[in-house]
Amino acid sequence: MRSPRLSPLHRIYPLLRPFQPSNANSKATYPRPFSQNSLLLLFGPASPRPQLPFLATPVHRNLLRQRGGQWQLSRLLTTERKRYIKEQLWLAGKYTAFGYAGLVLIFLISFGIQNEYLEGKYPTPREWTMVSRMNYRSARRSEEPSATESGLTDYARSGNLYQIMVGRLENPDKDGRDISELDEGGILVDGIGKTGADISNKSEPWRRCYYEVLMGAARAAEHLDGWVMDNTRRISFPGDVVVGTDNPNPKPVPPGAHSPPLQENCSPAYKPPEAYYLKILTTKGFTPKQRLLSALAYADWLDFKGLPDSAEEMYRWALDIAVSTQPASAVNDVDKSTGVISEHPTHLSENLLLATTSLAVHHARNKNTSAALPILLSVLRARRSLPDAPPSAGRPTRIQAIRESTSMPSLIINFLRSIFMERPFPPLPPSGEDPPLRSSAEICEEAGVMTYIGEVLFASSNRSAGLSWTRDAVDLAEAAFREVAGMDGDERCRECLEVGLENWQKMVLQMAKEGGAKGEEEVGSRRWSAWLTRNRGEKGKVNWESERNLVDERYRKARKMLDASSSSGVSSGWFFL
Repeated sequence: MRSPRLSPLHRIYPLLRPFQPSNANSKATYPRPFSQNSLLLLFGPASPRPQLPFLATPVHRNLLRQRGGQWQLSRLLTTERKRYIKEQLWLAGKYTAFGYAGLVLIFLISFGIQNEYLEGKYPTPREWTMVSRMNYRSARRSEEPSATESGLTDYARSGNLYQIMVGRLENPDKDGRDISELDEGGILVDGIGKTGADISNKSEPWRRCYYEVLMGAARAAEHLDGWVMDNTRRISFPGDVVVGTDNPNPKPVPPGAHSPPLQENCSPAYKPPEAYYLKILTTKGFTPKQRLLSALAYADWLDFKGLPDSAEEMYRWALDIAVSTQPASAVNDVDKSTGVISEHPTHLSENLLLATTSLAVHHARNKNTSAALPILLSVLRARRSLPDAPPSAGRPTRIQAIRESTSMPSLIINFLRSIFMERPFPPLPPSGEDPPLRSSAEICEEAGVMTYIGEVLFASSNRSAGLSWTRDAVDLAEAAFREVAGMDGDERCRECLEVGLENWQKMVLQMAKEGGAKGEEEVGSRRWSAWLTRNRGEKGKVNWESERNLVDERYRKARKMLDASSSSGVSSGWFFL
């Protein structure tokens, strides 16, 4: 049997292979490194550009197709890009360092200017350490209403700073060197402990600033009376918010404040004010004026606490301090039992006038008008007998001094001068042992005494006389303020004028209320009452509505004058950073 005929393709079966189009580029190409030799076929694919291993690391997953069907390694960080990034990082670090250095320098400059400003306003002794000097300035600054956004003094902060200052100044290892005990071993006070020391070996600036620290601590203690410290959190709270058996109805704390403390976790936050007042009175080295002011402040605090007997004892202690500075020939110028100054005193010191006036105010405050009125009349008679002050023509006013001291050239010169030389410590204030002169500022003191007399008379049965004295005091204070406006001491005239006008308004309103049914009331036949009569034929009768309008008009004009005087000065607080 013949086999079937096979096609030519089947005849060459062993030579058959699949027909595939020739594609020379289907195989992957690899870079040709210089570090090793590879076999190259004669008709092999075109090799890519050789790559150096130290210039680019081959990444097989990041291949990009290029023209011609070749694969090329993607170089994410080229040499130029690395150089650019390094330059940008270096510039960023350099500018950041320069910026922070500039901020630090600006902070140091502002800190130095601030402390230099506070040093000029609240001088500190040179022998104090830097920490004590900064704490003293901060404590004095914290008492200013402008130091807080609310305009209220933060006595918790100032009291804490003053307590720190007292501890540093009384510590022999810090600023309390050369402080010794009294010869008698000190004075023990019930509830306070041992008080008093001998600071006579310290310098006068040290003693003066120590006195200011004690008085500041006493002021803060008065405002923080009754505050407690939460020992678990070391936070101070008013006593009326404490939760406990002694306070069954605690007040709620303000929104955003800490939660109220528990009674068992609390202790007194501050010492009582008498601890600081008695320390001044029993310390050897303070001046009589400083001890006198401390005694008067303590007596006023006792009056506020409702202890009139203890307050009177302290007022008499202050009177004894004032009398002790009198010459031997002038010891009998005042009656110590009544506080009345004699008709012909030989030596009237400022301390004596201050002590007797304060004693009279204490009697009036406790409704003892029979004892207060003779003292006030004797003080007024004594002040009117003072010698006249010489004319002070050419004396620079306080406003001029403020403008000169706060001008930009003056500030720059003073700041540069303080860098190279120490600022001199202010001189001693007046001791108060010499008789004052009857100047315009002293006339303001007379107006203040007349205001007290008007209050005493109005509180008694003679209200018409009290109203008359008050009006005369307002006239005198207004005339004196026009002369001393812008000068040192005009604050006293400003205070007397404001208090006199307020008293006048209250007196007129009260008398108008009492005589409102009639509309008119009999008054004394004083000269000034004729201005206010509705019918000039009816002498001695006054229309209280007209007088009230007159008082309101006077108050408006006086307020305008006071505001103009206060705004004419240049405030130095703008330089505080």
